[in-house]
Amino acid sequence: MLAAPILTNIDTKAKIFLAQSPIHFNFQNEALSASIQNVTIEVYLWRGSQLANLPTTPSLIFNNIPKISPQDKYIAIEISNEVKSFITSSNLNKNNPQWAYNTTGVATTAGEGIYFHIVYKVDSESDKQLGTYFSTTGYRYNFEQKGGGYATFEDAETIRKYSFGINYDASVVNLSTVVATGTTQTMITQTAVEPLTTNLQTGVKCLIAYVNRLGLWDTFTPFGRFTESIDTKRDEFSSSFRDPLNVNSQIQHLKQTGAPRGTRKFNINTGLLDERNNYQIREIIQSSKIYLVVFSDDTFTTPQIGITIDSTVVTIDDTEITIDSDTVTIDNIGYYSKFVQIPIKNGTTNFLKKTQLNDKSSISYALEFEETNNFINDIQ
Repeated sequence: MLAAPILTNIDTKAKIFLAQSPIHFNFQNEALSASIQNVTIEVYLWRGSQLANLPTTPSLIFNNIPKISPQDKYIAIEISNEVKSFITSSNLNKNNPQWAYNTTGVATTAGEGIYFHIVYKVDSESDKQLGTYFSTTGYRYNFEQKGGGYATFEDAETIRKYSFGINYDASVVNLSTVVATGTTQTMITQTAVEPLTTNLQTGVKCLIAYVNRLGLWDTFTPFGRFTESIDTKRDEFSSSFRDPLNVNSQIQHLKQTGAPRGTRKFNINTGLLDERNNYQIREIIQSSKIYLVVFSDDTFTTPQIGITIDSTVVTIDDTEITIDSDTVTIDNIGYYSKFVQIPIKNGTTNFLKKTQLNDKSSISYALEFEETNNFINDIQ
């Protein structure tokens, strides 16, 4: 093994990488010359505490990689597949990144990114530290080729519409963490959004949650038409009888069907949008992970602090006691109290950009989604 990692703070956008796009690193010798022959590289991948959960051994080892051409002054590696696989993997019967709507606060999120650190050795030179980085499952556009992270990317803003009764939050990468206290969870800052104005969704009340181009969770509220259908498929087989001459075909089924497999499909119109919403619709269509949250009309009507025991509301001051129920405060009054969260995937493959010049005020999009699970539970 090479030298132990010396971790550094994640304090600039240049230290953030997006693993759906290539992650390149070039290695040179101290002379920056073509005399370089080979390089050994050790990559540490981990989640959790930046300091406490650092692995004791490398996750990846590239041993004595030779240069390609005699004229080359560097040796390059590309590790996006390895980083992306580590982000999305989990030992908890879950696939990352994770998101769950919360009726009384910001959504619960986890697994959006990981740390990685690189130590390397060129030829007979001393071991060197390339540095510590953070990566999500985001991606770069083709005009962002140089570099590898999103150092030059400025987060685009949009005109967002919010619905009455839904909790909203926003996530950004946190560049103020330090090695001693930083975690993969605190690398993402999640704050509640309090809309200045809200609109009322007519018909089905719903919310679309998706992983955006930075690999962070984002949401979109549609205000247009909502339709749901179920596509049912089943296996069919002929019945067998030991005494066919005595089979009453008016009673017996001569053909039987196996367990049905139902796939729910959703067609959702965005409602009228501003031209500045185009990039968000494009991100939804290109997103690798999406949820649909469908709300009932039930809302919180009275505050409830603590938990209820035998019809009596009690509070708990003992910090060693925890409760799983949410506390309903006066701020939650009027918000939806019941919902169904549905894992879905994109059925929309084409994005035809609409503009005020071409489409006047009729800027809207029809989005198609398909539930990723069988409507009839068949998890075995």
